Amino acid sequence: MSNNRQQPIDDLDRFLTARIARLARRLRHGFDLLLEPFGLTGVQFALLQRLSRVDGLVQADLGRRMAIEPATLTGIVQRLERDGWVRRDCDPENRRLQRVWLTDKARAAMPALLRVQARRRRRVLSGFSQEELASFEVLLERLEANLR
Repeated sequence: MSNNRQQPIDDLDRFLTARIARLARRLRHGFDLLLEPFGLTGVQFALLQRLSRVDGLVQADLGRRMAIEPATLTGIVQRLERDGWVRRDCDPENRRLQRVWLTDKARAAMPALLRVQARRRRRVLSGFSQEELASFEVLLERLEANLR
C-alpha cells in the first residue's frame, strides 16, 4: 500500500465550497419538484417573481440581476413565452432592447407560486433562530462579494 497523501473522497466532500454546491443542487432540485405541477422550474419562477416586482424589465437587465448568461436567459424567456407565462416587446425608445412582461396567466398563478415558495423556505430554514439566520445572511453576502 502506498503512503501517498491524497485525501479520500469523503474528505473532499467536507470542503465548504463543495457543501455549498451540494446544497445549491439540493435546494434547486427540491424546489423544481414542487413547481412541476405548474410546469415551471425554480429559475423560471425566479424570473417571474422578479417581473412581478418590476414588470417590463429589459431582458439584458433581467439577466444581469439574476446572474444568468444572455444565451441561457434567452432560452428561459423563450420557453416561458411559448408556455404563456411572459410576453416580449421591443422597447419603444430603443428597438434593439427586448422588454419582458408577465401575462395574465403568470399574474393569476403568482399567489399560489409564492405560497409554495414560502412553505419550502419555512421547511428549509426550520430550526434556525433569527440570530443564526441573520449571521448566515452576513456570511453569504461576504462570500458572494468575494466571487464578484
